[in-house]
Amino acid sequence: MSEPVLSTPWSWDEEARRAGVSRQGVFNAGTMALPAARSVIWCRADGRNQAYSGVQLQQRAQEIAAALAALGVRRGDRVAGLLGRRPASFAAALATWYLGALYVPLFSGLQGQGLTARLGDCGPAAAITDAVSRPGLEAVSGVLPDLKILLVDGPGDAGDADLASVVARHPALPPPAETGLHDTSTIMYTSGTSGRPKGCQIPHHAVLTLQPYVRCFLALGRDDILFSGADAGWSFGLFTTGLAPMTAGVTRVIYEGPFGAEGWWRSVREIPAPHVAAAPTAFRQLAAAGRDFIPAQFTNGSSAGEPLDAATIGWFTEHTGVTLRDSYGLSELGMVTGNLRVPGAPPVAPGSMGSALPGFDVGLHDPHGNPITGEGTGHLVVRDNGFLLSAGYWGRSQEWAARFRNGWFVTEDIARRDEHGRFWYVSRADDVIVSSGYNISPAEVETALLTHPIVTDAACVGEPDMVRGTVVAAHVVLAKAAPPPDLLSQLRERVGTGVGWYAAPRRLHVHERLPRTESGKVQRHLLRASRPDSGSMSGHRA
Repeated sequence: MSEPVLSTPWSWDEEARRAGVSRQGVFNAGTMALPAARSVIWCRADGRNQAYSGVQLQQRAQEIAAALAALGVRRGDRVAGLLGRRPASFAAALATWYLGALYVPLFSGLQGQGLTARLGDCGPAAAITDAVSRPGLEAVSGVLPDLKILLVDGPGDAGDADLASVVARHPALPPPAETGLHDTSTIMYTSGTSGRPKGCQIPHHAVLTLQPYVRCFLALGRDDILFSGADAGWSFGLFTTGLAPMTAGVTRVIYEGPFGAEGWWRSVREIPAPHVAAAPTAFRQLAAAGRDFIPAQFTNGSSAGEPLDAATIGWFTEHTGVTLRDSYGLSELGMVTGNLRVPGAPPVAPGSMGSALPGFDVGLHDPHGNPITGEGTGHLVVRDNGFLLSAGYWGRSQEWAARFRNGWFVTEDIARRDEHGRFWYVSRADDVIVSSGYNISPAEVETALLTHPIVTDAACVGEPDMVRGTVVAAHVVLAKAAPPPDLLSQLRERVGTGVGWYAAPRRLHVHERLPRTESGKVQRHLLRASRPDSGSMSGHRA
């Protein structure tokens, strides 16, 4: 694996020059070279592995671009992509950018209102899809009756355009649009954990924004192989573990089938793909499946999306010798912190989301907007460096402007900085639990809950209480169908001794699964609203 060495400060201008940006700032992400001999390896649902070179993937992108142009797509139009986990999910983005249009990635599992809300908001002229995903677009037929639909793998329904047929009739490819480095290329909708999904306007410089993450956190370079189960309908799948490393010569493994420990580990072994990037939930499920499936070829693990708990890191360290590394980012920012794989970086501290990536200035502010120096806890903020992953919210400019204070993007997350400069996730600002006068971090409580051997997933929220105003309620998923009768007491002991008795849960709710967004983030507002009676246990410390 390539070992990055940062001998000079990060230079965004130098990165732009290396990427081929002209002196006038002209840059079209749809023309980026994908230099790997195997740019993607497609682990198909039928068990076959199929490799595509960077040249082949670009040829596919040019076919799609020619077809879109024949359908009347022009610069500035929006083009939706509803595709399964397949190479075309990357080619569709490249093709749209090539024409100067705006790509709208959609998670392949979206249905009904999830699609209507996003496509009704941005009004695409066309949609690129495949036979499996095509039925989902029926949900928007009444909202977008003139939507042109391009199928990449067959004739589709009456009125659909078949890629092969369109290219056969209209093979001419127009020249690439002369877009600017900071022009919008993509509208990436957030998962909507705190309300209506926002359309993040991502410029053509997205792959540049993520190079510090590729080189200094993933520590990947030419001919390295990265396995990621992330869907290209999200920024982590399309950009962070997708086109950003692919443009650096990294081979990206696309796993098409449903999640399963045996299938994932079989792909890692057969390809082989030593580096696995996944959300914490996936790593916890891999650990729950046991060590028997884990191949010797697995040598690196990287996480993002939610805090990676110390218990899961400890399990992998003990059973595989691999230390998982966590990181932090948002669709608005890109990836800005991580447990770096560079000389001189602070050692991995299980539970930490690491230190600032090169090129990013990350800090903490108090509730009044004052900087917090040294150790402390506050709002996580990131200085606008001109290369944040997003440059606005589609149709919601006032909301975007409200996210900034004196040149700093103020996140909705509370974090703590330790004496080594590492950041530790505390909670979303609106998820902090105030009980008996104490401010309680859900993340800290959940980390302690996950150390219990039968707890496979956990989240906690505040619930109303007649005496204390609010108490901590633990929502857990268990490995055993019948929990011990004193489970609440056991969990209180874990949290009480690991965090403090002030944070110990007083109510317990057992679920078959926790409500999560399509990208895997816990929907705490649903837990707060539900407070289920069935499967619940309540109690107090003796």
